[in-house]
Amino acid sequence: RSRIFFDRSCTVAMHGFLSVSTALVLAGVWACSLLLTDENAFTTGLGHGPQVPPAHSAGAAAQVSAGLSQPLATAREALGMKGLVGFGMGFGVLLALTRGSQTRSQVSRKAEGSDIAVKEKADLSKIAYLENIPRAIIEKETLEKLLALTPREEWEDPEEDGYLWTIKQYAETYGPGKATKMQWWEYIRMRIDLVEPDDLPSPEMLAEYNRLESLAMDGKRAFAVPGPAGWWYTGAVVQWKGKEPFAGDQVLTLTENGGFSKQFLANLAFYREGLKPWQRGLEIGMAHGYFLIGPFVSLGPLRNTPEAATVGLLCGCAIVGLVSLGGLIFGSTIKPTRFDKEGDKPAAGFIEMINWHAIGGLGGAGFAHALITVFGSA
Repeated sequence: RSRIFFDRSCTVAMHGFLSVSTALVLAGVWACSLLLTDENAFTTGLGHGPQVPPAHSAGAAAQVSAGLSQPLATAREALGMKGLVGFGMGFGVLLALTRGSQTRSQVSRKAEGSDIAVKEKADLSKIAYLENIPRAIIEKETLEKLLALTPREEWEDPEEDGYLWTIKQYAETYGPGKATKMQWWEYIRMRIDLVEPDDLPSPEMLAEYNRLESLAMDGKRAFAVPGPAGWWYTGAVVQWKGKEPFAGDQVLTLTENGGFSKQFLANLAFYREGLKPWQRGLEIGMAHGYFLIGPFVSLGPLRNTPEAATVGLLCGCAIVGLVSLGGLIFGSTIKPTRFDKEGDKPAAGFIEMINWHAIGGLGGAGFAHALITVFGSA
């Protein structure tokens, strides 16, 4: 192998020597022809006729020629054509040696890469089912991508029910030299079980999937919000399972267990501490009665008539009456005791809240009707 590297280095070095030395010799001949000889061997102009210097520069040229005649004559005697060629060849040899050393290092690196490839191929040849897999079972590109996603120690004994395990089963059953012949329905089933190269995840996607799966095993979920093209992950992690993974009553959600949600729900009239049942009912009824008539006034069939506000008031009062009647039936049958005091009958506090809810609802609807009547409707 070292002999091969040496021969290739010598070949590259010789090629560099010939090309570089030739260029340097020509450049040296051109420079010395201009400086050391009276007649120029190279044409420096674009035309083929003689080049006559301008008249105004004749005196300056004569002075320069007289000043340089003695040094140029000495250099002409000291440096001949052989010396010029040797000068160019010397520079060519130095540059070729430099390039040869660089090329040798590049060839060594390529050889190391080929050694790695040969080693991987040797590792594959040690595994029987990977040695000669027919293309009818899996393409080479798909197999290489699948092996890149699978740890090397799992190649010989892959995880059961995985893609590589499925390929192993088919490769050990069918193929050249195998006794079993694949039928057409078996081939269709095989193509359904296997995947295409585009269906396999990239290493980055696989790492992200493993991270999310690890979070899920700890009862955590990546927090995402719905967007135009699917879900947008915010980077936050939500703990949605309690200490007991299979206990449904320990499930945690942002709506129920978030700080904002808890404060918002705690300030509602139904849950606020320190209120009496009639105060809760009055506040809830006024809030609902106030906005109930709006849709009937603005969107009802009589919205463009002078009676729109009156019709909205009647519809709002009807809804408040229906809800209050449903609340009374619920309190009489289920009998919730949330708002009961000590010594009261069951559901006494709840029924009191519903009664005041009807009063508040009618009052809220009447107040909204008065505002619409006084200030006018759109």
